[in-house]
Amino acid sequence: MIRQQIRETLYREVESTKVELAQSTGISFPTISKALDEMNDSGEVLLMGLGLSSGGRRPKTYKLNPAYMTGLVACLEKDYSSYSIMNYEGDVIARETLPGVLQVGPKLLTEQIGTFLARYPAMRVLTLGVPGAVDNGRAFHIPDYERFKDFNFKAAYEERYSLRVQVENDMNATVIGYYDRIGNDDSLSLVYLYMGKNGPGAGVIVNGKVVRGKAFFSGEVSYVPLSDTRNFGQLLAEASPVQNSNEGERSRLIDAISRLVVAFTATINPHTFIFNNKELTHPELVQIRSRSASLVPEESLPDLVVSDWEQDYFHGLQQLTIRSMLAAD
Repeated sequence: MIRQQIRETLYREVESTKVELAQSTGISFPTISKALDEMNDSGEVLLMGLGLSSGGRRPKTYKLNPAYMTGLVACLEKDYSSYSIMNYEGDVIARETLPGVLQVGPKLLTEQIGTFLARYPAMRVLTLGVPGAVDNGRAFHIPDYERFKDFNFKAAYEERYSLRVQVENDMNATVIGYYDRIGNDDSLSLVYLYMGKNGPGAGVIVNGKVVRGKAFFSGEVSYVPLSDTRNFGQLLAEASPVQNSNEGERSRLIDAISRLVVAFTATINPHTFIFNNKELTHPELVQIRSRSASLVPEESLPDLVVSDWEQDYFHGLQQLTIRSMLAAD
């Protein structure tokens, strides 16, 4: 716990002295000094030089050693697998896109991961983003990708490699990324909708916490009933998530989304509802707000915004990776 607090402070502040670390963490100076000396001896931190003095000897400053540990981020999409390598300071040092594995199966994924482990022997953390519902590393609901149905990524790769493995639903990772980028206000509630290639999904944060639900099924918005006979997924199938589609299809899409916004407004009443900027335009957000306001008081509606889904998704996976690296034993 002491080392983790030191790591988190050095990650946040970049460089600190022993006195500054003691002040930031609330841990006694002798305890900080002993732990930091051990971390320096093991190569986890680097002694950078001497800081400014307020009188007397100039204090030594320390920082995380970027080469001490690396983490692998794997984003598994239908047509491709995108990988990022992160150093111990949270910087992305390499990126690579490889063929998609979801329709092929775990064997190809294992081969791809193995190539990165061979290149980066200091790798200690693996974070995977998958388009499905995940329970403690097992993808129990991953429509259209039966080869990964009930596949336990965490168990398989922690047993095979000396890695700390975490697996996250793509939309949970995306809403985490957006939330981190806007400042981590723990009073905020957010819904992030993506209609994408794998069917619609949503990431939900309530009061600063990701909502996963009893069976880790939160965000599977395809199943939300929005009429007497059809759910959101069925209504969406009759519309088109592609911009510049014909007017009738876009109108049906906007109507379905408006109903979904109302459903979330009446249940968790989020501050902000986020959409992929490649799926909706600003004028369409105005239409969604107007239609939603015909079903629920307008003052209760969330702010409707668009964001870069891919950027938010990768940022979320990277944040999960650095958190796991800083918490490593």
